[in-house]
Amino acid sequence: MKVTETHYIFPPRAEHCIPRNEVQPYFDLGWKAQIKYNDTRLLIKYLPNEKVELWNRHGMRVSYTPPDTLIAQLNSLRDKLDITDLTILDGGLLDSKHQAIKDQIVVWDILVQNGEHLLGTTYEERFSRIRAIGAGSHPYTPNHKRHPTLDIGISLTTDVFCPRWYDHTQYQQIWEIVQIANAPFPTPVFEGCVLKDPTGQLQIGFKVKNNTSWQVKSRVTTGRHQF
Repeated sequence: MKVTETHYIFPPRAEHCIPRNEVQPYFDLGWKAQIKYNDTRLLIKYLPNEKVELWNRHGMRVSYTPPDTLIAQLNSLRDKLDITDLTILDGGLLDSKHQAIKDQIVVWDILVQNGEHLLGTTYEERFSRIRAIGAGSHPYTPNHKRHPTLDIGISLTTDVFCPRWYDHTQYQQIWEIVQIANAPFPTPVFEGCVLKDPTGQLQIGFKVKNNTSWQVKSRVTTGRHQF
């Protein structure tokens, strides 16, 4: 399906929540997990004129001015991802939600590639393109020095990264990272995990709730939610 610059594609959304100790049935089905960061949902829109725009999940431009270095890093992904026309990446901005991390962007998915809404492709097909351009661990080094550097993903550039896949044998590693990162603060740096079906196929994203069938989330307990 062709997409133009006037179309807004809402990002896939994990609507269902489950307790962290009730995930095994999903792993039995072949699902995998990723860290859920405390971020502002972000659509990274690459325009043909070399411009990059940042939009939120409500169809509005984000109220954030990225430093020139971050824009340059996003533009450096054009060649690596073969971006030649309108392309939309699904990701998150780690900046305004927590004092611990600033000016970092995580990329989860490719929703539109060179004007084509990638309907019917599996999440693994799209995510593998992102992982393939990464190199090495992406570090979270806290300024407070109360815990060591944590590996929170795969570096795409200095300040842009993608998450790692965790299978059932590695699942507890996510919660160890979350617990260590969150311990010095009253509010979470990382919120838990999202489980995704790698074979889940992208469906049209013209409304807020979309693509809910192939992902679920499990979050740390806060005043807002139990899981």
